[in-house]
Amino acid sequence: MAKIVYAVAGEGFGHASRTHLIGQRFLDAGHEVIFAASLRALQYLQPYFGDRVKGIFGLSYDYRKGYVAPAATVWKNLSRFPQGHRVNREFFAQVCEPFGPDLVVTDFEPFSASWAWRHRVPFISIDNEHLLTLCRLDHQLRDIRHRFSAAVVVRCHYFGARAYVITNFFQAPSRSPAAVLAPPVVRPAIARLQPSDAGHIVVYATTGTHEDQWREVLGRFAPQKFHLYGFNKNAEWKNCVFKEASTEGFATDLASSRGVIASAGYSLISECLHLRKKMLLLPLVGQYEQLINARYVEKLGLGVWSKQVDEAVVSRFLARIGGPMPQDARILWPDNERFFETLRGVLSRLDPPVRIDL
Repeated sequence: MAKIVYAVAGEGFGHASRTHLIGQRFLDAGHEVIFAASLRALQYLQPYFGDRVKGIFGLSYDYRKGYVAPAATVWKNLSRFPQGHRVNREFFAQVCEPFGPDLVVTDFEPFSASWAWRHRVPFISIDNEHLLTLCRLDHQLRDIRHRFSAAVVVRCHYFGARAYVITNFFQAPSRSPAAVLAPPVVRPAIARLQPSDAGHIVVYATTGTHEDQWREVLGRFAPQKFHLYGFNKNAEWKNCVFKEASTEGFATDLASSRGVIASAGYSLISECLHLRKKMLLLPLVGQYEQLINARYVEKLGLGVWSKQVDEAVVSRFLARIGGPMPQDARILWPDNERFFETLRGVLSRLDPPVRIDL
């Protein structure tokens, strides 16, 4: 059996839920696994894996007025780095080196990748961000500055992986022999749900801001009911039902919804595809990956997108929500078993191959 260090980015629920699914598959196959996580990923994984999960320093975003603030994000991480460096140095010296891993898996976590590369331990990347640098996409010239910034961030996170397994919801030609495209995976809590239509639309306000604007716009569409998450309160106003944070409650609401209004995060898009829910996507300012996601969702007939929520775009969304889901061959529908089949193939083709049963 293999010894595996599985490291995950602390920001974003999708990284942690994907690590939970894949890491559990490694453990079920009899492998020894140590998880390295920070921030929200650490809080998410510890209840499932207990002492196997070790805390490390991880990079984080600074959100201002509902969008990523680049300068504040850089300063936030620089100010925390000296202490964080000490935490990571202790983790690698006291945990990783004695453990002697056969493989490091990183889900957009740069410090474990750097350690693996310097110590000549085979490592692979499993994430969706490398789509921006290792696949050919349809870009618009006016977005060149945001595209360049996003590519720099992704490239600087780490290099030297034996393979990059890129999970994505649409076909995209590869720019590198090390890159392999795989379909999205969904967490068990979503996979076991049966989709239905109870008539409401789920709204997930990622940053929990601009509540007055949400009320003003959605209030014009009575009697359509909206269930709003992100403001972390229980309240009702006209046709808007505000709900406190609840992983289980959100999943149930999502499965029984007519459709979804949210930012263009990859994880939620994957869950919407699994449950066959159309989307109105509002990509966060400063996150180019979300802009790409949103454009491809509309291009493939899976929903619509807009830079901001207003009456016009909600009307456009409601006009399209009742149509059938597209059958475009370019769509990669979530498929957990197909993903693991792809992963097994990647590991077997490494030089030298890493033999890991899944």
